[in-house]
Amino acid sequence: MVVAWAVGLGLLAWLLSHVPLTQLLDALRRPGPGTWLLTLAGLLGSYGLRAARMQVVFDLAACAPPSRRVLGLRMDALRVILMHNAAVNLLPMRAGELSFPWLANRHLGLSVPRAVACLLWMRVQDMAVLLLLGIVLWPGLDWAVRVGALVTAAGAWHLGNRLLGAWLARHPDTGSAPAGGVRGLLHKVRHALLEPAHHHPLAWFFTLANWSLKLAAGACLLAAISTSPWLTAWAGALGGELAAIVPLQGPAGFGTYEAGVWAGFAAHLPRGSAALAQAVPAALALHVCFLLCAVIAGAVASLLNQIDRPDPSQAPVSPGRG
Repeated sequence: MVVAWAVGLGLLAWLLSHVPLTQLLDALRRPGPGTWLLTLAGLLGSYGLRAARMQVVFDLAACAPPSRRVLGLRMDALRVILMHNAAVNLLPMRAGELSFPWLANRHLGLSVPRAVACLLWMRVQDMAVLLLLGIVLWPGLDWAVRVGALVTAAGAWHLGNRLLGAWLARHPDTGSAPAGGVRGLLHKVRHALLEPAHHHPLAWFFTLANWSLKLAAGACLLAAISTSPWLTAWAGALGGELAAIVPLQGPAGFGTYEAGVWAGFAAHLPRGSAALAQAVPAALALHVCFLLCAVIAGAVASLLNQIDRPDPSQAPVSPGRG
């Protein structure tokens, strides 16, 4: 954790040393109210899509107690997503991920091993979709490169499935999970891949919709602050999200996220350009916006405890496989 904080704060200090304070304040004032509202609406919409994806992946209709719904969205699933998202944003080194199994067990009644397997699968989906969006929509790539990258990614996915399938054939499931280590991890991978609900088309649809909406919302704010083309801002937003996946994170992700956004801009803008000079202030403004929204939404999630009560008119469900 000390290394993570040192790396994150070191990156942030290096970036800020190249950005005057007046430039940072100007970046916060530059977007109009409409741009801020559009960004916040996109981010809040992505929370709902994440909760909808979790409903499908966990098959909550079959294995969780009834919950109040708003537009088909379960309030217990939304509460778990909001609280988990706040923890991931605040704690270094992705330590907030550890809150997910506990939240899923407490609020959804699911077993911790199954929650871990589902979280593992959702992170695999996130990586696959971010890679797909990067290949298809990264500005300036030649179509031959895009096709080659897509074929390579598809081949790697197929090869990984074949290798894991061969391992599963040699190690049949005995019904008891290994204590830990590589065998324990592969046991969780086995259940993550073999769970039928994980492969539901809606799970992939909600994952794609979530990341598309969040990246588009971030690109709107980055473009408004940096005055760069929207597709360049999209690359910056994608760079920030890819950097946020790296396990070595500082406090609240500061430093690594901004470095990722700057790298996305730098890949498409010449050195010394006015838009590139605004990349770090724009990244800081977007990061603060995301962080405040995540923390406030996580706090609001505690209020949902009072809202999310089982509807007495609904019949109780039988115990599920959670």
